[in-house]
Amino acid sequence: MSEITLFNKIHSVVENIKKIPKEEKILIISHYDADGIASGSIILKSLFELGYFPHIRIVNQLDHEVISEIKSLDYNYIVFSDMGSGQKTLIESIKEKNIFIIDHHQPESPELENEINPHYFGFDGGKDISSSGLAYLLAKEIDEKNVHLSQIAIVGALGDLQDKGEKNSLIGLNEKISQDAEKSGLLKKKLGLKLHGFESRPIIQCLANTIEPYLPGLTGNEGACLKFIKNLGIEPKKPDGSWKTVSDLSNEEIRLLVSGLIKYLISLGFSSKEAEKIIGTVYIFPNESKDSPLYDAREFSSSINACGRMNKYGLGISICLGDRDKALSELKQVLHEYRQKLSYYIDWLNSHNNSIKILSHVQAVFGEDIIDEKMIGPLISMLYGGKPFSLDKPIIGFSKSKNFVKVSARATIELVNKGINLGLLIKEAAKKFNGIGGGHSIAAGAQIPIGKEEEFLEYLNKLIEESQVIKPETRITN
Repeated sequence: MSEITLFNKIHSVVENIKKIPKEEKILIISHYDADGIASGSIILKSLFELGYFPHIRIVNQLDHEVISEIKSLDYNYIVFSDMGSGQKTLIESIKEKNIFIIDHHQPESPELENEINPHYFGFDGGKDISSSGLAYLLAKEIDEKNVHLSQIAIVGALGDLQDKGEKNSLIGLNEKISQDAEKSGLLKKKLGLKLHGFESRPIIQCLANTIEPYLPGLTGNEGACLKFIKNLGIEPKKPDGSWKTVSDLSNEEIRLLVSGLIKYLISLGFSSKEAEKIIGTVYIFPNESKDSPLYDAREFSSSINACGRMNKYGLGISICLGDRDKALSELKQVLHEYRQKLSYYIDWLNSHNNSIKILSHVQAVFGEDIIDEKMIGPLISMLYGGKPFSLDKPIIGFSKSKNFVKVSARATIELVNKGINLGLLIKEAAKKFNGIGGGHSIAAGAQIPIGKEEEFLEYLNKLIEESQVIKPETRITN
């Protein structure tokens, strides 16, 4: 791995950006997830500080429709954020425009002059750095004062589940970015329960508000959380009648809460190793209000992710750019609706057994036209590891939109270490059915024609079987 060559490339791209005439219009195209919104926001702010007046557009995926629209617009300079490296065949059709790419997905050849992608320099874009981290490094190269944007880079990395280190910590270049934030007094790290607001809010709210990790039966249900706490032998209120926070708990009560949560998750079918991941590195932004959903970096990330999934792109960008007034009150409503939507989808899946299919080397959720295409990714991430799903093979989610089927795929770091590369597998399978796809070794996505879901899954199962990465099971169940 070579940081020097990566930073030289970033410097070169920044110099080319500075050559853009100030009167030119710049369009930023970014993805709707937390990393896409975070990276797009960092680039937007950086370009604005250089004296440009860029516009930003958040999209579901870079496809023919988006490219056709870009081609018709009066922008000579296009910046692709959190996308572009794996869609160069598509981008070729707008080569008359000046293209910049800041992306961490597995790239197609060739490397472009104004493309920043960690894979070219020996880094893994699935765990070492996300697009928002790359955008931050670019912003810092523009001006050292942009170190405050390290927080948004951390938000993006956590949104892409890049906390793959020991105790769910950030590693690689992400860790160096977190060090920037720590040195500037913008970040504090500690070991604790990865519950949203665990540092400051009543325990009941912490359990009910936690989306990532999703706590089946508890997330979104304060009544169930109250019963759960009482059943553990923990009194949820203080003598004055106010609700207890973690700081009000005795060491014994904390032990009861931790062991109780782990046992609860195991009872739902999670492995002990997966259940114990409820404990990990907690990232805190001390400059945010303690009762804010932005105080805990993971909750901040889930909040921006919710904005993207609920089509509130402007809200997510505003928050990343520093809006803390009306935006926060609107965010609370968005988060409430997001949790409700996820709970509805999980209830629907539980009542439709034919929506789940488990093959020898892969397992899948068929969301039909019930589950929103923007929600299938976080949904399978939540379900992964719980009954009836296994962590021993990838999980795939299908959701029908108006014109295509959205495919989302997830694997574990253990499967990746065995040789699984979902980005390449999904891309190959999608191509066979005249679709497009790609991503990371651990997470990927695609668009395929409606009606091809079963064939796609069977073919993907065959590809994984032929790779001999996962040992075949003795039976196949539906």
